[in-house]
Amino acid sequence: MLASAYLDAIRRLPIGSLADITGGEPCVVLSPHPDDESLGAGGLIAAACDAGQRIEVVLITDGGASHLNSPSYPRQRLIELRRSELERAAQLLGLPPEHVHHLGLPDTQAPTQGPPFDAAVDAIAAICAHASARSLLVTWDGDPHCDHQATARIAEAVCRQHPEIALWAFPIWGWHLDPAEPLNRPSPVGLRLDISAQQVRKRAAIDAHVSQMTDLIDDDPDGFRFTDQTLAPFVGPYEYYLKVTL
Repeated sequence: MLASAYLDAIRRLPIGSLADITGGEPCVVLSPHPDDESLGAGGLIAAACDAGQRIEVVLITDGGASHLNSPSYPRQRLIELRRSELERAAQLLGLPPEHVHHLGLPDTQAPTQGPPFDAAVDAIAAICAHASARSLLVTWDGDPHCDHQATARIAEAVCRQHPEIALWAFPIWGWHLDPAEPLNRPSPVGLRLDISAQQVRKRAAIDAHVSQMTDLIDDDPDGFRFTDQTLAPFVGPYEYYLKVTL
């Protein structure tokens, strides 16, 4: 199946409810970088908060590699900025500050094996246990970014240890795969979540990540910035969740 057909199949997934994804129970969202939580799952986070359902967000990396050559925002200042942006986004979505967690791993260096990987798995499993989570949401392993793929592997390891936790994945950079790229995957299984009631708040949370959405940091010619095209998959009335079978 080509990427274009696979992504079209995701867009045609049946519409489900928040309860269909989370079972009405606490859930945990893993965000490789500050902004992935708002882009991929901001509507679900807001809907869960509206419903009084416990939800936790775990930030995997510090986001410090988006503007590596900026004189005005050296690495530590950028990390602090991106952390404050996440705090603001979480507030806009209705998430209590104590429900946002930081693993603090270096951007682009999320582990896929060894002691750092095991430590990340243990930390997330502990958060899931503390929250009594019954679902774990993570970026899709088909996203062409090393941190997204590593975070997906970490989530899979957590759910293998705790099979009572359902695993769902949401695409971020997968939406921008080359349409002609062959994907050796079965047809996607999952749900579309109607977030029209939370759409305005989700967009506000996305916009709270000012360093990624605007020219705030304008002294790094190689610095990252979303464009209208790259942002387009995340500003509509639906979010998309793929059921992961281990």
